[in-house]
Amino acid sequence: MKKRLSLKRTFLFITISFLALLTILFSYSFLVIYTKVKITCVNAQKEYKEDCVNSLTKLVQSDKKPFRQKNTAIWVLGQLADQRALPILRSLYTGNMPSRESLDKTISQYELKKAIQWCEKGNITSWMYKDIK
Repeated sequence: MKKRLSLKRTFLFITISFLALLTILFSYSFLVIYTKVKITCVNAQKEYKEDCVNSLTKLVQSDKKPFRQKNTAIWVLGQLADQRALPILRSLYTGNMPSRESLDKTISQYELKKAIQWCEKGNITSWMYKDIK
């Protein structure tokens, strides 16, 4: 009887600990994503002097920005899931998905596809950015 009760307590402790760890990891992931989005928006807004979405779309269209920075901006536009970004994202999307693409050498069709889907349908983190847009 005592052994069975001890086993139940051990199982309960392990389960609660696992759920707590999962919650912490989940929250940390959201914090990291939020921070990257916020920093990218603030930097674009400093340069283009508009709201986040408009500043990021101008960054993506710029001939002077490196592809890595443009691809990050595309990812952020997808995170924000703002439909105002759809025209520029769609204009860049060709649908030709290479098996591998360098984020430093081209606009990522994979990132564009994700960003378009998120802008059209939303994503799990878009609720976090109401204060950023």
